[in-house]
Amino acid sequence: MEHGIMSDDRDIELDDWDPQEPDGENGIADAAADDDGTAFEDEVDAKVLALRSLYVASGRDAVLARSFERLLKERDSPNPIRRWAGLLLMAPSGAGKTRMMRRFLAAHPRVHDFAGDDSNFIGIDVPSPVTNKSLGLAVLRSMYPQQRKVPPTGPKATIDSASRLSDIWDEARKISADLDILGLWIDEAHDLANGGPNTMTILRASLKRWMAHEHRPLVILSGTPELAALFETREFRRRFLVVESPDLTADADTAHLRRMIARYAREVGLGIDSSLQDFMPRLIHAGTRQIGWTLDLVLEAIRVALLESADRLAIEHFADAYSDISGCDADNNPFTADDWSGIDTVLHRDRDFVEPKRPRRRRRKDTPW
Repeated sequence: MEHGIMSDDRDIELDDWDPQEPDGENGIADAAADDDGTAFEDEVDAKVLALRSLYVASGRDAVLARSFERLLKERDSPNPIRRWAGLLLMAPSGAGKTRMMRRFLAAHPRVHDFAGDDSNFIGIDVPSPVTNKSLGLAVLRSMYPQQRKVPPTGPKATIDSASRLSDIWDEARKISADLDILGLWIDEAHDLANGGPNTMTILRASLKRWMAHEHRPLVILSGTPELAALFETREFRRRFLVVESPDLTADADTAHLRRMIARYAREVGLGIDSSLQDFMPRLIHAGTRQIGWTLDLVLEAIRVALLESADRLAIEHFADAYSDISGCDADNNPFTADDWSGIDTVLHRDRDFVEPKRPRRRRRKDTPW
């Protein structure tokens, strides 16, 4: 179905898209407008931000949970010989892997107060510039808040001079054992390659020693698929389980995406226009087959619809949202172009980011302005 052409003038029933309607009333209030529309636009933005707090689970969440439990079983086993000690979480940019990992660790019963002052699971980003020393220091600094629970005669006595230690990672291992640290998560781990081949060799050795410590701390590395090449050596791959994010497909993911869109639309009081009946392949292509980027498009389309005071979410809202984000013209917009499948949407996503424009808001039907 082409952009702007509807087969009839009726709503698609929300329950057709989302047969399991959530309980409770709509928790997001209708927006009010003042004379210049500023308050109305602010309320719309607040609605979209509220929608962003809703997490859309997928099959990879279950895969992550099973893999993590395997790591815990290996760690808890009295057998001194173990195979699995780490996890590689790999997905292209825009797949939502960071949010998934944060949510998982925050909810896991073995992880205490993730991202809090006394968490037993360290989470860091790759420092820049990346060296063996800078990464080790990042690990040490992530454990600073917990130091108040360590006696002054213990690791706290030397942590302030960690930058002068000959083996920072050895100190990190000692402190992690004293604090009973369960594991280490390094996000955007593909950036470890920025240190160059020699640094990468040293980093692999440091991470290997970290995992081989008798305390058995886990290691989770998340990043783009380039991460696999950094740890393709036999000694590493035999220690790491791999969780990958499969590309979205219309055949496998249409029902899931429909439920997600219906849930979002219901929260803000929008119906589903019949122009969306067969648009799912376009949406998946526009979202570069990644769930995170696809969700961003859905939320921006809802924002456009709300700013226009529309009753139903329609394909033109997706077209406007994609144009606002990417800056492309209609011929390169997967929601308007005839040959939409030939458009390189990855190029649109990866080039310099364009701040979404506020579309010109149409007059509301119930107001004279």
